[in-house]
Amino acid sequence: MINLIFFTVFLCQVILISMIYSKKMCDQSMHILETCPPSDYPKLYENSKYAYPGKRLRERFRNHYWLSLTIGTCGLLLLTAMLITGYAPSRTKENGHIVFVVLFFVLQSIPYILHAVTTQNWHRNIRGSGILPTRKADLRPRKILDFIPPTYIATAALAFIGWLTYYLYNKGLTTAWDWQTYVTVVGVTVINFIMIAVGLNYFRGKKFGPYQAYKDQKKSIETLFRVFVFASVMLSLHLVVAEAINQNGWDEYEPLVLSLYFQAVIIFGLGEVMRRSKIENMDFSVYQKGQL
Repeated sequence: MINLIFFTVFLCQVILISMIYSKKMCDQSMHILETCPPSDYPKLYENSKYAYPGKRLRERFRNHYWLSLTIGTCGLLLLTAMLITGYAPSRTKENGHIVFVVLFFVLQSIPYILHAVTTQNWHRNIRGSGILPTRKADLRPRKILDFIPPTYIATAALAFIGWLTYYLYNKGLTTAWDWQTYVTVVGVTVINFIMIAVGLNYFRGKKFGPYQAYKDQKKSIETLFRVFVFASVMLSLHLVVAEAINQNGWDEYEPLVLSLYFQAVIIFGLGEVMRRSKIENMDFSVYQKGQL
């Protein structure tokens, strides 16, 4: 039964990450290129090393999507082969089944990384053109609580403290820490501090994209804070579940839980960004021909 559930969850991972969300990501970028062509929005494409930057960007975004589809197709073929050969994750020794899920997720992430790099290079070209406008902004002092409710922050903090307490309790509160304990505690703490540092960086004024109006920037900051809170809470909850699995010898559930975690990362990470910061609602008028 557990193997059937794993195959179903892994199928959802393949479809969700390599097909559904990769299509959504591609559609958002293509929307900009289709509604803001170089002829009407020349400032979006200045400083590019390509003669036809719009065409080049369109080709790259499309290639990233097709790469993601190819990886997804391979995942479906792999899943079919597992069913035919009678592969059972619950009978896999050591951590082989975990490595499989992690490596496939890493493979699924490659098109997303390439897409992000292409988008970042596009933004850098626009900044390099020297035509970024001066926007009107709200001059009132910013407060973090204007962007994220205190209950969200408290939830993330309590989830982290809860995981840390549970983890150290299982290790033995009076037992000397081994290298694994140090790496785990320090690693998770550093991850949370990195998210805080990145959030504060954008909170203090750094824009996600050079074409952002103030209202779009404000919405992006709110979304970033929400995503980081969700990420922190999900990480803590996943670590609690993983620790419970290890303590009770439920190894057959590990690949199932890990796959669900990766899907949650996409849904509440990239998905949250797409739901709250819709490209079609952003202001690109400053990059129109003749605008200052």
